[in-house]
Parts: sequence; C-alpha cells; structure tokens
Amino acid sequence: MDSYTIIMLIGLIFAIGWMQIGAAQHEDIPYENVENICSTCVCSEKSANPKTNQKAHHMLNCSAKRFKHILARWPNEFVRSQKDTTIVASFSGNTIELLQQLPATNATLSFACRHCGIKYLQSPTFMDVPNIVALDLAYNTITAEELIPDVFRGPYHLNSYESIALIELDLSHNHLQSLDRHLFQHTPNLTILNLGHNNFKTLDTPTTAALSSAIRLQNLDLSYTDINTIPPAIFEKLISLKTLNLAGNKFVHLPSNFRMIGKTLDSLNLAGNMFSGFEDKTFMGLEKLTHLNISGMAPLKGIQNNTFSHLKHLTNLDCSHNPNMEKFDLNGLMQSLNLTYLDISHCHLSSLTLNIDLSIVLNNTNVTWPNPWPMLKTFKIEGNAWMCNCDLLKTLEYAGSHHMVEGDLTRCDTPYILSGAKLSNLTASQVCSMQIPVKYHVIDEDPPRFRRKRYVILTVITASVVVVLGLMIGLIVVCIRRRLKRDDFGVEPIRYTSVRSSNLSAFSHGHTNGAAVNGGGRSVTSPAV
Repeated sequence: MDSYTIIMLIGLIFAIGWMQIGAAQHEDIPYENVENICSTCVCSEKSANPKTNQKAHHMLNCSAKRFKHILARWPNEFVRSQKDTTIVASFSGNTIELLQQLPATNATLSFACRHCGIKYLQSPTFMDVPNIVALDLAYNTITAEELIPDVFRGPYHLNSYESIALIELDLSHNHLQSLDRHLFQHTPNLTILNLGHNNFKTLDTPTTAALSSAIRLQNLDLSYTDINTIPPAIFEKLISLKTLNLAGNKFVHLPSNFRMIGKTLDSLNLAGNMFSGFEDKTFMGLEKLTHLNISGMAPLKGIQNNTFSHLKHLTNLDCSHNPNMEKFDLNGLMQSLNLTYLDISHCHLSSLTLNIDLSIVLNNTNVTWPNPWPMLKTFKIEGNAWMCNCDLLKTLEYAGSHHMVEGDLTRCDTPYILSGAKLSNLTASQVCSMQIPVKYHVIDEDPPRFRRKRYVILTVITASVVVVLGLMIGLIVVCIRRRLKRDDFGVEPIRYTSVRSSNLSAFSHGHTNGAAVNGGGRSVTSPAV
C-alpha cells in the first residue's frame, strides 16, 4: 500500500469520525417540523427553461411564523441534488436564538434570517450548503466571539476544508466591534459585504487584516460604524472595489491613500460626516467616480472652486441638506459632461456663479453655445434663500436647467420685490431689465424701528410731555389744597377737658370758697372751716 493510499484512508477515517462527532453534537438540537411545511410557509416553484438557460427556482418563505429553529431538511417539493436549481429561503422575523447548521443541498442557495434575535452560530453553519451565494443576517445580536472562520467553512475534502460560494454577505445592525483576521478565508468569492450599523469605532489590526483578505470585494458598506479613518492597508488590497459607503461616520477628511482605489471606485457615499469644507485636492485621483453623496453635513461651510474639476465621469451628485453651506463649486462641474442628477436643495445658498461672461453667451443668438450638461435630467435647488438677480437667472438658463426648476418650494427670497415669487416663472431677460425701487433698498438696509432716528426723537418727545403734564397736575393739586386751608374750609379739631382738670384749675386761681360744677350742672358749697 503506497503512501498516497494511506493518506487517503487516514483522511477518510478522519472525515467519517468528524461527521459522527458533528451528528452527535447536533442530534439533541430540535428542528421545526418539515412535514406539510408548505401549508405553514409559502412555497413556490418555477420550472427550468432550457431555451433561456433559466434554472429551476424554488422559494420558501417562513417569515414571521414564530419559529424557534430552522428546518432539518428542505421540503420534498424541492429538488436538492441538482446544481441547476436555485432555492431562496427566508426565516426572517422569527425568534431563532441559535442558527443551526443549514439542511444539505447542492442547489444555489440564498438564505435570509433578519430580525431573528440570533446570538449564536452553530459551526460549521454552512458546511452542507456549499453553493450558498447570498446570506442575510442583518438586525440580529451577533458578536465577534460568535463570528469565527469555522462558521463559513465548507465540506471536508482530502486534508482541508473546501470553500463555500458565498458572494453577498449582510451583517449590518449587529453587535460587532471587531472581526477575526481569518474570517473570510473560506469565502474567496465574497464580492458584497455590508457591515453597517455596527459599533466598530476603529478598524483595528484584526479587522483590517480580515477586510484586506477579501480581495474580490466590489461593494463595501461601513456606514454608521463610528469610524473616522480607514487604514491604508485596506486600500492596497481592495483593488476591485467599486462602491464604498462611509455615511454617518466621523470623517473630517479623506484618508491620505484614498486615491489608491481611484482607478476602480465609481460610487462614494460620505453623507452625514463631519467635513467642514472640500477643496480642489479632496477628490483628486478618483478619476472613475460616477456617484458622489456629500449631503447631510451640518459643519460643511462651503465647497471651494475646482473641487469637482477632477471628476470628469461624474453622473450623480447629491449635495443636499447642508444647512450651513454658503458656497458651491458649480464651475468645477463644467468638466462633468455626463452629469444627469444634481441636488443642492435645502442648503444655505443664495447665488450660483460661473466663471464665464454670460452676457455674451446669452445675448449672441447667432452662435449656438454648447450645453455644459446635455444629459442633465434632475436639478433640485429648493429650500435655499435665493437672491433672484440677473446672474442667477443667467446661470440657470445657460446650464439648460431652468425648465427643471419646478414646484412651489423653489421661490425667491430676495430682493423684496420678488420675494415669494416662483423661480420657474422668471426669465433672465425679465429680471435683468427690472428696476428695483429705491425704497426696497432703504428698507433692506434700515435698522430696526426702535433704533431709527425718528422713532427715538418721537419717544423722547412723548416722554417729556408725560413728565411735564405730571408736574403740572401735581402743582395744581398742591395749590388747591393750600387755598382751601387759607379760606377756613377745613374742619378744626375738637378739644376735650376733663372735670378733674377744671377743679384743679379753679384751685390754682385761689377760688377756695368757690363752687365746683359737676357733670350734671349742680353746684355744691363746701362748709367753712
């Protein structure tokens, strides 16, 4: 017996032993009853079509059925042994604390278990479904301790574990703070990865190693993960990255090595970050970028000239809901000839300017000037404090976008004579020839009423009159009181004298033999001594 045969036998014995151990480990774990499952869940089937290369399609929808476990096997109606069969299964909305090993099938599988309260993953979870291509475990409570590489390993073959065919993985809205550095070693085909709404705070060394190992990633979502930078090692490895979502984080500037993914990146979402401004070098090197979202940034003050001049392939730009943004680089967008969507609504803009002589362009009707954005279909500018002057209307008309400004929300804020007017009802020739009355300029520059000169003088005069009238009334009252007192119109006070004090008065004048008058009017004569 040669060495190769011995190795084969040893590997076979090890595989059988491992399967028995696995069966022994899982045989006491209950499963949902698969009998008559299609009467409990929704089952549908679509037959294969050889003419269109359409595979047989089976759907099993067990969402919100109060399940606590998954099925031990697929329904009999499903053909589980054919590789040209597709199964789409959903157990979302149940209470499945432990995600058990999925039932075996060679079919192409898409599996979802969102909002299931999953805390634990039974390794190896996907060993018997090697052709699983999409896995959705969002909105659960999975931690880094449960998310280990063995979860994704495939069946054992010879002396190693095979990989699974996983392409799309959604782990958003879980409790992940880090990733195992070898997490994706069994998923070499991973193309779409969603890690959004996990509290990473920082991409530590193991997490960086894990992301760097997924070299085929084309779509990476790190939104709302509380990070403020990305290690350069990730950009060095992700040479196929096309879509990057960094919304809702704490970035104040792009990482220095960001341009390393510029040759492939076509969509970048920076909405809701902490940028205070963008300048001409911010997006340098992102030559393939077509979609850019820089909306929802409260600290953003302005976008400087030539910020967008490097984005020649840009088609969609969302720069809306930046409440403090007063400056926008419309001139830099002149290089983006394929622009189809532009949203600068609900900002703090009052004007738009281009570095060209618009009077020559619009007045010369004999020359056909090229439209800077011939493919522009959507242009949103509502929610700004627009100053509807000649320059603004000329800019809109030259851009060929004036006819797209629709709706009651797009109105003029100034000057006062046009305040509240729909911007879509105005033309450049009309506004440029309009004479703004002088009084509107005066009102616009006057201070508040209480600070105006005439109101101050009027206030002083009124106060003086009130004081003088008060003094005069007080003087008249005093004079009247003195006159009444001098003419005896007053009432004299009554004085009272007691009997005892009267007798004492008589004695004091020497009337020893006199009579004392009593209170009843009778006199009493005292006897002589």
